[in-house]
Amino acid sequence: MPRPHPYLDVLARVLALPMSESLASSDERFHAASAGADTLIVDVEKRRYHRVPDARPQRFDDTAHDGVAQAALQLGHSDGVRTIALAAQDDSFWTPLPDPRVIGLPRIVQRHDTAWTSPAPPPSDAPQRTRITDWLGSLVALAVLAFFAAFGFNALRWSLEGGWNLLWLLVGLPVFPVFGVLTLSTAYGFFRTAVPPRQALNAIDVRRDERFRIGEPLAFRVDATVPASVGDQPAEPPPQIFARLVVQTVNDKGDGSWSVRDQKWATDTADCTPSTLAGTGERHVHYASTLTATRRTPREAQERWYLTLSASMEMDTEPFYVTSLATPPLITPYRIVQQPDRPAQLDALLHGTAWELVRTAYNGEDDRTSFEDFTPEECHAVFTVDIEALVDHAMTTRWYEDKLRAERTNGDSSYYLLKEGLSYKLMYVERHWAEALLYESPDLRSVVGRYLVAAHLFADHLPGAETMKVLQPRFY
Repeated sequence: MPRPHPYLDVLARVLALPMSESLASSDERFHAASAGADTLIVDVEKRRYHRVPDARPQRFDDTAHDGVAQAALQLGHSDGVRTIALAAQDDSFWTPLPDPRVIGLPRIVQRHDTAWTSPAPPPSDAPQRTRITDWLGSLVALAVLAFFAAFGFNALRWSLEGGWNLLWLLVGLPVFPVFGVLTLSTAYGFFRTAVPPRQALNAIDVRRDERFRIGEPLAFRVDATVPASVGDQPAEPPPQIFARLVVQTVNDKGDGSWSVRDQKWATDTADCTPSTLAGTGERHVHYASTLTATRRTPREAQERWYLTLSASMEMDTEPFYVTSLATPPLITPYRIVQQPDRPAQLDALLHGTAWELVRTAYNGEDDRTSFEDFTPEECHAVFTVDIEALVDHAMTTRWYEDKLRAERTNGDSSYYLLKEGLSYKLMYVERHWAEALLYESPDLRSVVGRYLVAAHLFADHLPGAETMKVLQPRFY
């Protein structure tokens, strides 16, 4: 099934309808999908929709009208087949699409399944034979083993005649049982179709913290039982459960259209811990872990948060648990407890210790925080110097001397300074050794300033840095 158009996805969520069987016209102007027992049709170009009750979309056809091809949708009803020429319908047929920028984001379709069985068929543990040579090789091996097993049996039978024929016992006694067992085991491996147990869970119970805050761990725990079998097939629990913390936002596009996007801001795994209920033999499994949305997670004017649990990392895997989370409050900004002086700021920017200076500014000597704990705004607030002061410091300390090269160099996506004759150049070398000249001047100071802004993490946010920015080249 093709991925449904974002308009269809939003519409189905607003109407609280499950969606499937998405179709699109040849020009991709019209999209249709089954939504519960009805059909939803969307006109992407004019941002409108129509709902057909008790119908299922079958296919789009191109029909000719006044010599122009127009899309027609064929629908299956309980009383027959109906075709709608969509481009020929007037405005009364259509309803404007609900705009989440006006009405707010659609509701999250929640799932709290109490049972789950892997939709993927388990792979067979029988030998895989994909080529004719594999089949012929297996048959030849089976025939050779059967021949020696038969030879050993005949040797035992010949020895029954007595006399010198008793010597055949020396051959038949070891050959017949050994090759007989090998023949039977090979034949079993050749014809078997056994498959390993299918992954499944029953009586799923999910518990999580009711309090959700940015920058703080959200704990969850999954308790379940393992069914004895799924049909005639034994079951095993998945070895891991994958949790995702997702935020839903509206994506405004340049042409005035929109889409609702889901962005994952945290992913973690929980390993399976088995246990058995005493006296019953019932197999229980438990999964527990935490998820954390860092304080650097961007916030939007409209956003909805939710948690999903699934048994696979594959993007198209349907989660067995989807639940809404209360929109977390805005984070409380950290306060600077030790504002670094100008020399400390300049040295940190030039020598690559800016992150250590940020952590010291907010935490003093406490080194338990990580880079993800600080927002970009908090990092930039530590540095009060401007770009001119940084360039002056680089020139005064002759910091640039270790960066200035006299010959072209190869590297891995990096900037470097080059001196050729009376000219200084700012170069960029891409990982495949493609090279570009970004700036050239006989004034060393201006080239050093642009190198600092281009190559250093915090320098490009200093006051005055806008005048020294250069564009990174695109090689593709």
